[in-house]
Formats: sequence, structure tokens, C-alpha cells
Amino acid sequence: MADAEDPVDPRPEIEEGCKSHCAKALKELDGCTERVNKIIAETPEGEEVVANCQIQYNDFWHCIDHCAAPKLFAKLV
Repeated sequence: MADAEDPVDPRPEIEEGCKSHCAKALKELDGCTERVNKIIAETPEGEEVVANCQIQYNDFWHCIDHCAAPKLFAKLV
């Protein structure tokens, strides 16, 4: 039996390369994360924190997916 190399998933490297394309969305996510962390730090223990960065997180990953998808599909051909 011939030695076969394990296939390498190109997705993480492609997504990493797309971060510069999505710099604005990443900046917005990082800013939101800082604000939420500050809110959490200032909230008295036992109180619920309702702030989150779900919208910014989704926007960032939508941008990454939009950038990475054509590159990933090109590797399938």
C-alpha cells in the first residue's frame, strides 16, 4: 500500500488571509468586545449582563465567509 499524506484543510489559512479584507468588521467586533468587557467588569456580582457582540460577530464571519468561499471552492475543482 502506498503512503498517502493526510489531506490538509485549506480553510484556516484562507480565512486568516481574509482578515485583512475584513479589517473594518474586525475593528468593530474588537471595539464591541472591549465595551462589553468593561460593562461586565463594572456590573455588580450576581447581576445579569445582557450586553453582547452577536451582531458584530456575525458581520465579521459573514465577511470572512464571503471572502473565503470563492477561494475554497476553487480548490475543489
